[in-house]
Formats: sequence, structure tokens, C-alpha cells
Amino acid sequence: MTASYSRSTDPLPIGQPASTEADIQPVETLQQRRKEARKKLLKFLVRAGITLLIFTFLLRSFSWSTFVKALAHVHHIALLMGLAVGVLCVVFSAYSWQSLLKAERIHLDLAKLINLYFIGMAFSHFLPTSMGGDAVKAFYVGREFNNTAGATSAVVLSRVVGFVGMLLIAIPSLLIWSACFTHEVFAGFLLFSLIVIIVIAGAIIISLCVPRLSAAIQKSKRSVHPLLTTTLEISCALGYTIRRPRALIIAIVFAMLFWVASILNYYGYASALGMDAPLYGYVIAVSFSSLVAALPISINGFGVRESAFVYIFSMLHVSPATSLLLAFLMDAQVLFFGILGGCMYLTMNTHKKRLTAPSICDQK
Repeated sequence: MTASYSRSTDPLPIGQPASTEADIQPVETLQQRRKEARKKLLKFLVRAGITLLIFTFLLRSFSWSTFVKALAHVHHIALLMGLAVGVLCVVFSAYSWQSLLKAERIHLDLAKLINLYFIGMAFSHFLPTSMGGDAVKAFYVGREFNNTAGATSAVVLSRVVGFVGMLLIAIPSLLIWSACFTHEVFAGFLLFSLIVIIVIAGAIIISLCVPRLSAAIQKSKRSVHPLLTTTLEISCALGYTIRRPRALIIAIVFAMLFWVASILNYYGYASALGMDAPLYGYVIAVSFSSLVAALPISINGFGVRESAFVYIFSMLHVSPATSLLLAFLMDAQVLFFGILGGCMYLTMNTHKKRLTAPSICDQK
């Protein structure tokens, strides 16, 4: 395989005619890349258009005077407290991620995981690349420990346990205070949650069955596509971690702490705005907005998340201007964390040698 690849990619001597196989393959690859680039651009433009339409509708549906008044009377101490709780959310997420990485025999310092979280936010919001924040985190961890499948598995499971932690807090709250919300909110939240649960359950079943499929492929000694090989490795890693409940339980506990801190994060910013709403309202609003923001219809959930906030808090007699300003403060926090992550990424050159250096086993 290596020899044939090098012959097909080496430049030809001057005057020597190119072979048909060597000439057609690059052209086909280039055309495929152009098609993929056009599809990605079209998806981005559609999401950008939907995001713009949602924000246009939101900004036309409330009083600007109330918006300016609420912004002018912000309590700065409560604002800083809300920001501090936001940092605590990242710490709890890093603890949850660390537990899942340990299940894959990957041991990383908490400080490095926190840095990677901020860098992931930067990639998700600012940097001109097709790699998302989760892909960046999996890439750096997988490269350092030469275990891309395990690193990817931990990132995927961190999303899953985060969702489970959210359900363990939101569903009891929704059942207790169901009378305070409309039937549409109650049914919509349960429907979205059920769909995600079905998808997660299907992925778990597949990951548990993949090791048998992988063993069968190895026995057959047939060549398979590299993408299928990578998928099988990640699925095997997922199944490996799922069979270790202790790591999952610890990760879910920290995920629940993350959601508690996230609710208090919003509550702190609401206190800074002088917003008067019961605490259970934040539990439902944060959970519901996180669910609908995961829908791939806007850029990073912008617009959809803000609409959900305005809708939920309108049932608690909070003005759209105040609830929208609360959502904007959270957006500003996420963007601020992304800026910090971008600075960390730009100054990471001093650590690149350490990240790319071969391990002791490789040197031997």
C-alpha cells in the first residue's frame, strides 16, 4: 500500500505523460472536495439566514426602552458573581470529562482539560476551521496519548452524561411545577428528551455489538475503508467505557453539578438585572433552551436559545426585553470564554513540543 501510494503521488519527470489512473484520482478528489465545500457553505448560509430571521423577529417584538433601562441598572457585583459561577461550570465539566478519560486509561491534569475546554469554545465560535470544539478536544488528547479512539469516546460520552445529568434535574422539577407551564412546554420537553434517549440507547446498543463485528472483520482478513476502521475503534472504546459504571456514575454526578452551577449562573445574571422569577423557572428555562439549541437549524444555537428563554419566562410574567437581555449576557459570557480560549490557543506554541513529543515507549 505504501509503495503504490508513493508512486501515484510523486511528481512526474518533465516530458513524461501522466498515466490515466494517476491523473483521474486527483481530479475526482478535487471535485469531491469542491462539492463538500459547497454543501458546507450552503448549510452555513441557511443556518445564518435562520439565525438572522429569528433575531429580527425577537428584536422587533419588545420594548427597547425597557431593554436600555434594565441594562443601565445592572448590579456589577452580582454580574461578577455570575461570571465566577460560569467558570465553575467549566471546572465541573472538566471533572466529568476527566473521569471518562480515566476509564480510557488517559490521565490528564485538570488544568490542561480546562484549557482545552476554553480552546474548544474558541474553535466553535471564532476560528476559521471546520473542526468543532469537541473535535479539537479529542484531537489534542488523542494525539498526546496516541489514543484517538479513546479520546473521541470520552468526548462523545461527556455529551451523553451531560444530557443525563440535565434530565435528572429538569424532569423532577418539571413534574413538580408542571402547573406553572403550558402543556406545549411539558410535552415538547418530554418529546425532545425521548428522541435523544432513543438515539443514545441505539448508539449504546451498537457500541456493545461492535466488538463482535470488529472481530469478525479481523478474522475475514478483508481490507476495509479507513473511516470504517476508525468508527469501529471509537465504538469499541465507547463500549469499553460503558462497561465501567463507576466512571460513568462519577461523570454523571459532576454533570449534575454542572447543571446546578449553570442554573445558578443564569440566576446570578438575572439578579444583576433585577429580574424577579422563581428558581424553578431557571431550571426549566435553562434545560429547555439547551435542548432546543441543539437542533441544527442555527449557528451554535443562537436565536433558538434566546427564543426559548423569552417563551419560558413569559409564562412567569417576565418582560421579553429582560429575559432576552439575560440570554444576551449568557451569550456574552460564552463569547468571552471563547476569546480566552483563542488567546490560550495562540500562546500554545510553547507547549506544542510537549504535546507532539514522542512518549518514552515510542522512543524505546
